[in-house]
Amino acid sequence: MSTEPHDRRTYTPALLGLVWTGMFGFSAFFFSYSTMVSIAAAGGLSTVTGGSVLTTMMIGVIAAQPFAPWAGRAFGFKGALLFAIVLQLLGQLLGLFVTPVLVGLVLAGLSGGIGFGLFVVLANAAVPGTTAPGRIGKALGFFGGITSLASAVGAPLGLWLVETIPLWTFRIIVCACLLLAVPTAIRFVPGRQPRRRKGEAGRSDVDIDVDIRSGRNERQRLRRVRRRAGEALGLVLMLSPFLVGMIVFGLIIGFGPGEEVAGAALFIAAMQVSAVIGRFVAGAVADRFPPFALNVLGLAVAAIGLVCAVVLYGGSLFAAMIIIGLGLGTMQSASLVMAFASVSTPSRASVAWNMNFDVGLAVAGVLGGLGFTYLGSSSTFLLCALLLLLAGALSWIARTLQSRRSGAG
Repeated sequence: MSTEPHDRRTYTPALLGLVWTGMFGFSAFFFSYSTMVSIAAAGGLSTVTGGSVLTTMMIGVIAAQPFAPWAGRAFGFKGALLFAIVLQLLGQLLGLFVTPVLVGLVLAGLSGGIGFGLFVVLANAAVPGTTAPGRIGKALGFFGGITSLASAVGAPLGLWLVETIPLWTFRIIVCACLLLAVPTAIRFVPGRQPRRRKGEAGRSDVDIDVDIRSGRNERQRLRRVRRRAGEALGLVLMLSPFLVGMIVFGLIIGFGPGEEVAGAALFIAAMQVSAVIGRFVAGAVADRFPPFALNVLGLAVAAIGLVCAVVLYGGSLFAAMIIIGLGLGTMQSASLVMAFASVSTPSRASVAWNMNFDVGLAVAGVLGGLGFTYLGSSSTFLLCALLLLLAGALSWIARTLQSRRSGAG
């Protein structure tokens, strides 16, 4: 049993419980994500239709994420997280019992996608409250590394399962994963925050009436709106390298390491595993080194890896995939810590980061299809390296302007 004081501990019971919930929640989603097209094909649908259903599910994920902070405020993190798990469970049941294959898959994708969109934002936003203030970067790296590992394992394992066992058995396994996420969510995730009572720290009704009459309330509201808009714009620019990094991540997973490369799955696996390692390592040092500097380091490593992927072949291509993965994993951890440090609430930071992640994966499909078809894999990888460097320059400019404004204030 640890004797380290609670305020100095990183791996608190609350963090470990949240990681357990996240691990099974992410695994369940990527079981579904990786098998959607295969299940559609087994039901007699075309690959194009299956891909469209998968896109519908991702639209549900992205569309739900901005509403996650509201759900957390209205129902508490615990209530909202449990609701998100229930939506994912409902998606599995709809896919199992709705008879028309296309209708069942669309309903399952939308319900599961919306549930996961809420789940991923709420789970990330809950991490800072489970550990000491000076250990948030390490905690985020640990949580992100475990959930990334769950995703990396869940995708290929899901494909293997759906080709090996009956569909109803596969659905039950996914439901079991989601149910395993429930107990620690109930035990360790905070519920609804108590409202302040009248007369406690806060303003009285008389004060508010005076503010309204004097117009002060309206000025404060406008200042808040301008501050939030400034936060959003600054965060968009600072996270732009991460967005491009997720495009690269999705590009390699969806289209492989290059044209006519035998055993593409092995190269993809090498990239995914090294990304998990990079996320763990960057998270472990994010509290001692500036996350912006770590993000720039990850960007540079990923760009070098992309150039290597163009000039290296055969076994040496593994090295390029490992370099790319380490860079992308470093960017994932560093950008998440940077988001939490740059935005006024954890929920907003989590929404921004997760939407960049999912939008990047969605854009990867378009860029990969056009790039591999009309430019070839080598030119597409070089274009991605150029986009990374351009996004890095924009991020650097945004950081410099923010520092100057802070110094002037």
